[in-house]
Amino acid sequence: MFKKEELSIIVVDDLQFSCEVVKSGLKKAGYRDIRTANSANEAMLQLNERRADVVLADFWMPEMNGLELVDLIRRWDENNNRYTGIILLTAEDTTQSIVVAFDRGVDDFVSKSANQFELAARVYGAGRAAWIQNRLRQQNRDLTRQYVRNTKHNLVDGDTGLINRNQLLRSLGDMFRHCESRGGGVGIALIRLELTDVSGPARGVISKGTLRTVSNSIQQVVRPLDQVARYDDNSFAIAVLFADPAIFNPDMFERSTRSILRHTREMTDDGHRLGISSASGHIEHFDPSPDANRYLFELEAQLQPVESAVAH
Repeated sequence: MFKKEELSIIVVDDLQFSCEVVKSGLKKAGYRDIRTANSANEAMLQLNERRADVVLADFWMPEMNGLELVDLIRRWDENNNRYTGIILLTAEDTTQSIVVAFDRGVDDFVSKSANQFELAARVYGAGRAAWIQNRLRQQNRDLTRQYVRNTKHNLVDGDTGLINRNQLLRSLGDMFRHCESRGGGVGIALIRLELTDVSGPARGVISKGTLRTVSNSIQQVVRPLDQVARYDDNSFAIAVLFADPAIFNPDMFERSTRSILRHTREMTDDGHRLGISSASGHIEHFDPSPDANRYLFELEAQLQPVESAVAH
């Protein structure tokens, strides 16, 4: 809720007497947080120390006038994602001066001959406008943070902690661009799980415990910079970046499936028989770069059962 008593105000005038007159009138009107500055530079120092809701500045000051101070405050606002209400005080109230002042970013323009009641009312108006602006900016910051949190959540699989398909596609795009500019290639593998002793609607339901076991077993054999993803409900994907296509060895994909077989012994954690299929390939040409989604779809069509190497 907007309250004028909580407004922070800076009064800027090279004449200390003028500052005190304005400050006294605002105090009588109920404003409490009022600072004074005798130059534009001093006002900016105070603004950097603690933000202000409203700045009242004399139009004509030596070294730096009120309009130049307005420029500094608006840049400060932009850098700090805030809005400061600005009122210029002057004995010069020509139409041209008013037009110039508003064009430079001033919120209000008050004659020095105005009485304390009018000045207090204009400060209230500028303060309320600044409060609304800053409230909207804060809400926008909150929404942005929430969006970032939601986006991050939407790119991570909750069951395994791995990146999901959406993030995998982003990562592949980054890898393709890297290879296009610096050379090298990208190796990709898909690994699909299947319950071989269950029929009906439950056939495709893999328990979370088994998914985590498979996830951990894959991560044990890949390199730290390789990407491991939950591709869909029952599938995982591995994407690796390599510098020299001539020496790329796809054996790491085979190590991944062997690691899954070793850790699961072809059984889920709830006692069902587990079948595994895999497919892999590598890309060396990126002119133009392939479509990651289409490449993965084509790789799915190449999935073949992995032969058991585990003794029961």
